[in-house]
Amino acid sequence: MSSDDPPERDGPAEDDIEIEGEPTESEESLFLTYVAPFLGVLLIAVGIPLAILGGYVVMQDTLGLCGDPDIEIRALGADERPSSTVGDLEYEELSDAEQRALEEAIDSPLEEATVEGEMANEDVLLEGAVVEVNDDRYYVRIASLNSCLEAEPLLFPIGVIGILLGVAGVLTPPIYRKMAGFEERIQR
Repeated sequence: MSSDDPPERDGPAEDDIEIEGEPTESEESLFLTYVAPFLGVLLIAVGIPLAILGGYVVMQDTLGLCGDPDIEIRALGADERPSSTVGDLEYEELSDAEQRALEEAIDSPLEEATVEGEMANEDVLLEGAVVEVNDDRYYVRIASLNSCLEAEPLLFPIGVIGILLGVAGVLTPPIYRKMAGFEERIQR
């Protein structure tokens, strides 16, 4: 034997040994490397909008983001008419809440106010109407209905769970590689 030849061994080389159930089998590796992260990304993509929508539904009423409609007004000249289809509405026909909102809008520099209470003339004000107050004419219409979003509040926890499961799916390959390497070192 020459000094350049590798030493002979009595048994098979370490590279030739294949252990059954090894953690790096190809089917297992493909699933954990590609499928689990893909499903994780899908869960995150679905979970984010669900969590946002569910959280908004729960908080919208508390934060005052919905409920009472807003009206806006515009002062009209003596002979001015916004459109031929706009009707007239008597001030006395307005509900108390509508009258308060109209007076508040007249005093406001933005010419807007929130109707806090009953809307008796909602259909008419959606299209707009001319209302005379103290010999001044105003074009009054609903600017925003501010209706509350109707959805199941359970969407928030479902969305959060989806996000957490998705993160676990995305983190599966690095965790799998560490665990497989650890198991291979133990088996040697």
